Amino acid sequence: MLLLCFLTDLLIYWIALNVATLTRVHTLIYFDLATLQRDRLVCMLLFAGAAGLVGTCASARLSDRFDSIYYNWAALIVTGILQGVLVTLLPRDVRTISRRELVLALAIAGVLLALWRFALAGLTARFKSLHRFFYVFGSEAAAAAIVRSIRSSGLNADAQYVPRDELDAMLGRLGDEPAAGQTPMAEAVIALTSKDRDELAETLVLCERRFHRTFLYPCVHDTLFFRHTGLLAIAGIPFVEIAGQGPTMPYRYLKRAIDVLVAGIGLCAATPVCIVAALAIKATSPGPVIYAQERMGKDSRRFRLYKFRSMIEDAEDDTGPVLAEANDARVTTVGRFIRRHRIDEIPQLFNVLKGDMSLVGPRPERPHFHEEFCEKRPLFARRLAVRPGVTSLSHVLGSYDSDPDDRLRYDLVYIGNVSFLMDLKIFVATVRVVLGAKGAQ
Repeated sequence: MLLLCFLTDLLIYWIALNVATLTRVHTLIYFDLATLQRDRLVCMLLFAGAAGLVGTCASARLSDRFDSIYYNWAALIVTGILQGVLVTLLPRDVRTISRRELVLALAIAGVLLALWRFALAGLTARFKSLHRFFYVFGSEAAAAAIVRSIRSSGLNADAQYVPRDELDAMLGRLGDEPAAGQTPMAEAVIALTSKDRDELAETLVLCERRFHRTFLYPCVHDTLFFRHTGLLAIAGIPFVEIAGQGPTMPYRYLKRAIDVLVAGIGLCAATPVCIVAALAIKATSPGPVIYAQERMGKDSRRFRLYKFRSMIEDAEDDTGPVLAEANDARVTTVGRFIRRHRIDEIPQLFNVLKGDMSLVGPRPERPHFHEEFCEKRPLFARRLAVRPGVTSLSHVLGSYDSDPDDRLRYDLVYIGNVSFLMDLKIFVATVRVVLGAKGAQ
C-alpha cells in the first residue's frame, strides 16, 4: 500500500512536469527529447528524495487528510528549493526546463496531489484493515487509559490491551502472520511502571520480533533520559519510539552499493599489505595464512568469516571456544602487530562483497557465544537486526577483550542511531585506530 502510494505520487508529479512543458509546445522541436526526459528524471528524483526525507508516505498519515496533504506540499517546497539551486548553478544551454516551467509544475502537482491524497484518505478510512492497530502491554491501569484514548481519538485506529501473562501465548499464536482483522502494520505500546523495569527488556525483544513499530509510554522519571527527537504523540499521549526497528529501505540499498564499491577499491589498494602480512604469518608460525570461522549474520543467518590468522594453529583444540583476553598467550608475535593495526580484518572485505557483512555494523559473534549471551542478556539478539560489520562502534572505542556488556552497549547505541552520518563517523574513527595503532595488544 505504501509503495503504491509513493509510486502514484511520483506519477502525478511526472504528469505535472509534462503539462508544464506543454506551455511551450511550439518550441519543443528545438530540444533533444532524450535531454528533456533526463531533466524530468532529475526533477522526479529530487521529489522522491524530498518525499522520503519529509515522510509523505508514512502509514500514520495515510488516513489523515490534513497531514497527508500538508506533508506532500512540504515535499514540493523542498523540491522547489533544490531545483532552484540546480537551475542557478547550471547554465541555460545545459538544461531544457525553465524556471517558469518548474514553478508551474510544482503548482500543478500541488493541486493534483491534494486531490489524490484527499480521496485516498477517505478511501483508507473506510477499510478497517488499513487502520492503525496497537497492542498495549504492561500496567493494566495505564494500558486501559491508553486503549480508551486511542479508540476515542478519531484517528481511525484501534487498540487492545494484552496482560503480561498472555503475551507469550499471543505472540506464539500469531507467529509471523497478522491476527484475523488486524492490519499487517500492527504496532506495540509498552506501558510499564517504574517497578516493572525488569520486564522491559524481555517484552521489548518479543515486540520487536513481531510488530512494525514499538513505543514506550515513559514513566515520569524516564523523561530525564530520552532525547526529545524520539518523542511523539498518539491520541494526545506522549510516547517514545524505541530505536532498533530496522533501517529504512533507501538507507539499506544505498549502503549496500557503497559497501560493494568501497570493498572492491579497498581490496585492490590493500593487496601489497596483504601479501606482506601473508608472508610474515607463513614464515613465523605453522598453519594456514587465512582461516574461516562460522559467525552469526543478519536475521540469524550463519556464514564463514575470513581473517588473517593471528593465533597459533588449532588454538582452541584443548579448550574449546574461548573469548580473547588482554595479552592472550595464543596470539603470535606477528598476530599482535596485525591485530593492533587491524590488518587481520582485511579479508573480511570478501565477506562484504558476498553480502554476508557490511563495512560498518556490530561485530559478528560466534554461534556458541551468541547463544550464551542471549540467555544472559535478551537484548543481545537485537544485534542481528542489521548486517554485521568489518568495523563497528565497539571496534573503534573498545578493544578485542572489551567486556561483552560494554560491547553490547556500543552495538545497541549504533543500531538505535543507524544513519550515513553515524557510519561515516565510525569509518573515519577506524582510520584513526589503524594509523594510530590503537587496536588491541
